[in-house]
Amino acid sequence: MTRITHTLMALAATTLPLAALAAPGYQTQTIDVPHRDRAVELHICYPTEAAGKTTQLGKNAVFKGVPVQEGAAPGAAHYPLVVLSHGSGGNAANLAWIAASLAERGMVVVGPNHPGTTSRDSLQSETVKIWERPADISAVIEHALQNGLPGLQIDPARIGAVGFSLGGYSVLGAAGARASKRGYIDYCDQYTGMMDCGWLAEGGVDLHAVDQQRYEQSNHDSRLTAVVSIDPALSQAYQAQSLANITTPIQLINLGASKEIPAAIDAGNLAPMIPGSEMVHIEQATHFSFLGECTMMGGVIIATAGEGPLCSEVGSRTRAEIHTELKATIGGYLTQHLLDQ
Repeated sequence: MTRITHTLMALAATTLPLAALAAPGYQTQTIDVPHRDRAVELHICYPTEAAGKTTQLGKNAVFKGVPVQEGAAPGAAHYPLVVLSHGSGGNAANLAWIAASLAERGMVVVGPNHPGTTSRDSLQSETVKIWERPADISAVIEHALQNGLPGLQIDPARIGAVGFSLGGYSVLGAAGARASKRGYIDYCDQYTGMMDCGWLAEGGVDLHAVDQQRYEQSNHDSRLTAVVSIDPALSQAYQAQSLANITTPIQLINLGASKEIPAAIDAGNLAPMIPGSEMVHIEQATHFSFLGECTMMGGVIIATAGEGPLCSEVGSRTRAEIHTELKATIGGYLTQHLLDQ
């Protein structure tokens, strides 16, 4: 559950004009959901053959952003839906690079900004409420199936989810994985230096006081037909039986070689417990490789701000090269399960 700095990630939600390029359609929406006291913002990328205002989604001084056609008319087909769940302290716009790639394959991709765990709106007291994010995913699915996405028709038999970090837990939770409060407390007692445990403690969160029933409840959404989880949070604290009961096809991805993954997000121990799951390691990558591609000045800005390795890579691979592999890996898996059926 790696938290991303509020200020820098908040910049990634901006859009700026760009010369016209072929790109997916893009629109935003806000929806009311029954489990929250405020609206949830949606970023929607979708197939289009029409022109719109071409903008760079997620572009700022740190991140390059991705071209999209804002307001372009959607295609007329019934499309698969993919819900895209960002990490703690991140936002949907910064994951536009994967959203646009999936839209270009023929999928409608909806990224909710999860309240309480989003850029400039990330609190420890909200982050520990892990049951709310899977509920956001289910609410997006329901909204889409009720024809709530303007002009977009969704095939109810083809619904996927992709999640990164805390979003990686969120999509697994929606697929039926259940967390263990005792397991997470034990993990934090063992790995006291881990960023997730330390950050929650800094915010005054007493894990023993967390509502156990809600923390451990099932958030299963049977409408999901494929899930991709990247560097999933809470990886040391899943209930084994809940993983064994998952029937949704699952692809697990870790960014880095198997021996380099921090315990907090190591999916290697989960794969053997989820029937039929696929485990993938992306070599010479780090957790932050899943963020948007950085500008030339991005690394300088990050270093000056003392914000760690948000723009850094290991080895000789660039982030663009890593993204190319991830687009093929994630896109190929979802194409197999959502488009080739």
